[in-house]
Amino acid sequence: MRRVAFALPVLALAVAGGLVAMALLLRDSSDRAPATIDGLATVAASRATPRAAAHLDPQSSVCQGLLHVPDPSAPRTFSAVYTKQITVAGLTIVGDAEVDDAAMDIARKTVETMFRGNHVADELASDGAYVIVADSTQGVLDLPEFGCLSNATNDAFYSHVCGVADRADYPVATVNELDLLGDKRGPCAGLNILYHEVGHLVQGWAVPPADYFDIRQFYQDALNAGKYRGQYAATNANEYFAEATQAYFFHADEGGHYDRAWLKDYDAAIFELLDRVYSGR
Repeated sequence: MRRVAFALPVLALAVAGGLVAMALLLRDSSDRAPATIDGLATVAASRATPRAAAHLDPQSSVCQGLLHVPDPSAPRTFSAVYTKQITVAGLTIVGDAEVDDAAMDIARKTVETMFRGNHVADELASDGAYVIVADSTQGVLDLPEFGCLSNATNDAFYSHVCGVADRADYPVATVNELDLLGDKRGPCAGLNILYHEVGHLVQGWAVPPADYFDIRQFYQDALNAGKYRGQYAATNANEYFAEATQAYFFHADEGGHYDRAWLKDYDAAIFELLDRVYSGR
């Protein structure tokens, strides 16, 4: 996620203490029905509805927890507010009636570009991953999946984010239509940061363990070499990978300087990993 850059995504799988946490979660969820994306279809919202009413059941939002990821066998149904839907590479892109069709098409082309010639999207699709294009009037917390995060602290924070793939245990990414359209009034000043946000999903859901740990090592190696000083990629290994993905497919800055050629020269290790992952080799 970017916060006029990108904010920190949350790691899906915690190893330390995992067995204890899993037991507690299982006990807590034993009397509840499994949650699926189907639950989103029960939400009815409108532009006039207060944000507090734009919510989902606790097991059908980014606050739902690790044991309630979307069921890959469930039909792909979404909140009733998402009247526009496009499926590409097995992933669904959704938006409300106010989202410009051109923005939806740019999102489609972005996803197509990322997954052309590889099978990475298959992993994401099997886990129910999808993309939300927010309309120009919507902030992140106006979206049904993210309304559960609303509080005095988060409201100020999320009002400045460009896009989110914030909760690794719920495979959804969102960006604003203005940034897809290259409109400088967008939260990221017209930069299409969908590459970055979907990159978070790829790292969290699709790369094998060996690559996952290599990413962390390459990140530390880069910092040790004095690279990425003052850049958002230095925040943590997750933003490092997402920013590298953004540069690999597009560019990671408004001026268009941090692009694929720059990445290949500046950080060959992460470039080669991305090139292998996204080329399908």
